[in-house]
Amino acid sequence: MRRQLLCCFLLAFAGIAQAQSDARFAALERSATAAIDAGRAPSLAVAVIADGRVVYEHAFGYADVAARRAATVDTAYALASASKPITATAVLQLAERGRVDLDAPASRYLGPLKLQSPVRRGAAPSVRQLLSHTAGLPTYAQLYYGEDIAAAPTFARSVARYGVLVQPPGRVAEYSNLGYGLLGAIVERRSGRRFGDYLQRNVFAPLGMDHAFVGTPATPDADVAVGYDLQDRPLPSLYNDTPGAGNVHASARDLIRFARFHLDPASAASVMSASGVQRMQRNADPGALQHCYGNSDYGLGWYVRDDDGGQRVVWHEGGMPGASTIIKLLPARNVGVVVLANKAEINDLTQALADEALRALVPGYAPGPLDPTANYSPYAAQPTFLGDWQGEVHLGSRRVQCRLDFGKDGTVRIEYAGPQGKSVSALFKGIVYGDSFVGAAPLSLPLAGQRGADAPLLLVKLLRSGDVLQGALVAYAAPARLDYLLPFYARFTRRVSAPR
Repeated sequence: MRRQLLCCFLLAFAGIAQAQSDARFAALERSATAAIDAGRAPSLAVAVIADGRVVYEHAFGYADVAARRAATVDTAYALASASKPITATAVLQLAERGRVDLDAPASRYLGPLKLQSPVRRGAAPSVRQLLSHTAGLPTYAQLYYGEDIAAAPTFARSVARYGVLVQPPGRVAEYSNLGYGLLGAIVERRSGRRFGDYLQRNVFAPLGMDHAFVGTPATPDADVAVGYDLQDRPLPSLYNDTPGAGNVHASARDLIRFARFHLDPASAASVMSASGVQRMQRNADPGALQHCYGNSDYGLGWYVRDDDGGQRVVWHEGGMPGASTIIKLLPARNVGVVVLANKAEINDLTQALADEALRALVPGYAPGPLDPTANYSPYAAQPTFLGDWQGEVHLGSRRVQCRLDFGKDGTVRIEYAGPQGKSVSALFKGIVYGDSFVGAAPLSLPLAGQRGADAPLLLVKLLRSGDVLQGALVAYAAPARLDYLLPFYARFTRRVSAPR
């Protein structure tokens, strides 16, 4: 028996060494090494799978620069939004076990968590629509750091203030961390376990994700990558109030095992059926406007592109302070890759390395860019938006009168009552796709006691229905790192007056 175990160990070690020295990935290694040497990332961890076998895994740089602690393929990284397919897997698993009906109103499983609906009354959003980002919820994030974590509001309080349906369910696929926060709450309520505990027992352990966790690691000496900001400064501990949206940590070796399951569900049939995996990997709400990443759709926890350089691709990125990540699969080819980095806003690098790995396995693969605004063009006085729009913004119980003037010169003027009732206005530009408009003005909403107001930006995200624009004005603060994206329902009606 001892001899057999020794032989198995030597074979496993030889397999890993072979994967690390595979000449097909020489270009990827050169690119990753150059990125580390140039200071683009403190560390990178890469793993590649083909036909159920890990064919390459390697880590570059330091998980902790000050301590000179080298990154390894077992170092746990913050996944950010690459957590979403893991959360979706848990929800689909509960559905297969009869604990959740995907087509039931999400409110059935949310207990005291209530969503507000200022839009025209209609069907309540379903669990499936939370999974596909088509529930009508807006852009949202709240992050707290270090000592401020103790003062963070409860998730229930955040839902009470920001859980507002700004669009009718099923109209648009609007990426919403709040929706995935609600899904994490549904997992807890329907399983009777804390979200992280449920994932540990029902997803991580069955898949052999030995270094994965939610929130904080089980032991203080766990091998976890330190997150760094854009100036390469280490970040303090971070709390994101929507765990289901982005609080999973996992190593490259963990995440490639998750990839293997989603390429071959038979490899871990106890987790979910093959039909459940396939359901996650196709457009879940074809009637909704899918307006991001060009010819892409959102499934249940995955982005899907049916033709990406001749291949069908399934993927999810993640990005937040201290993390840039991607998991990308070519199901028909039975290949996948994960790339993890412990620095913010370098998703162009993680994408490029992932594509480099896939080209090594699929010669001729020519992936398109992952551009979230690929469908959009600049606002240039399109008649559908041109003119004077008047309405209001809902700031909790307050209603603030607001005006949008879409000009003939391609600019938009926003004006509303600021502090002490003084008029606040700004000119800004935006982009348009069909009836969708997105822009950003250098303004802050009159929010009492709001942190991070020294670096304000106001995102304007609206959809047009005839002479009505509705959606959200999103207060955005990132003075040195992302503090929040806070949405407020807004509705405007076009006036007959001539545009400027």
